[in-house]
Amino acid sequence: MKKIGVLLAVGMLFAAAPSFAQTVGTCPRGGGGNQPAPVRILFDLGSAQIRPAEKPVIAQAVKTAKDRQVSAICLIGHTDKLGDKAFNEKLARSRAQAIAAEMIRDGYPGKNITIVADPEAFGNMSFGSDNASEIDRKVTIFYAR
Repeated sequence: MKKIGVLLAVGMLFAAAPSFAQTVGTCPRGGGGNQPAPVRILFDLGSAQIRPAEKPVIAQAVKTAKDRQVSAICLIGHTDKLGDKAFNEKLARSRAQAIAAEMIRDGYPGKNITIVADPEAFGNMSFGSDNASEIDRKVTIFYAR
């Protein structure tokens, strides 16, 4: 009986989550030369909280998608190489999910958003102190048609 209660609780959590795809793998990209350029949203070290200065950038990305009639968006979450790999995988996904939730609030249909986690840029390569590069702590918004 406890198992059923746990399953119901987990099911309710998923039902309450924003409605967007959580696909792992490749994203739909392409659509010709007039495709909007990718957008990069930066994050603080170890955080999936959207910086206040990034919210207008996300709102503009939604406006661009609507104005250009973009049919699908792929959000790729990234991390730097610091920390545990499993933690970075979750953090990359959490960052992409945060951007997806913000885009949905700004009016983009969640069913057209795909999320991919691509933690620890550059695989196993080590760049010393550059392993903590801010540019690696981001979500990249790709547009598709």
